[in-house]
Amino acid sequence: NVKLETRNAKRSSMIGLEHYVGHVLDEKYRLERLLGRGGMGAVYLATHLGTGRYVALKLITPQFMSNEEFVERFKREARAAGRLRHPNVVDVTDFGFAEVTDEPVAYLVMEYLDGCTLGDVLAEEERLPLEWVVDILEQVCSAVHEAHEQGIVHRDLKPDNIWLEPNRLG
Repeated sequence: NVKLETRNAKRSSMIGLEHYVGHVLDEKYRLERLLGRGGMGAVYLATHLGTGRYVALKLITPQFMSNEEFVERFKREARAAGRLRHPNVVDVTDFGFAEVTDEPVAYLVMEYLDGCTLGDVLAEEERLPLEWVVDILEQVCSAVHEAHEQGIVHRDLKPDNIWLEPNRLG
């Protein structure tokens, strides 16, 4: 099963993102572990305190919160992603603004997926079986088509933003 995320946290060398681990946002989400870093923040494994369920929480760091244009773009992205419903698109369930250690942050909450990216698989495998390629492409195209039907353009479609979960083909 393929899941497309609206934006994936790229691995980079941002310093200090680990200090958010253990904090609770909006009395709802406890940050458990850093999963990935990006140019504007990071993605954490978090626990929704009300249900005990794991979620992926994208945190936008304080240095970007003073940029009004960025904050507005983040709000638009969150709303667009939140209304997109498709089996091959990661579910966005919440977004908001909070303070952590007296610093303003923005966050986006997504379903937590178990698997790996297509980029991870391509780094290890020289060639993929044709039936896998066809299966992956069908699901990606279906997800992108649904986004386009709703006026959403992905703008960052690449193997690292295509999440693979085990299905009937492997």
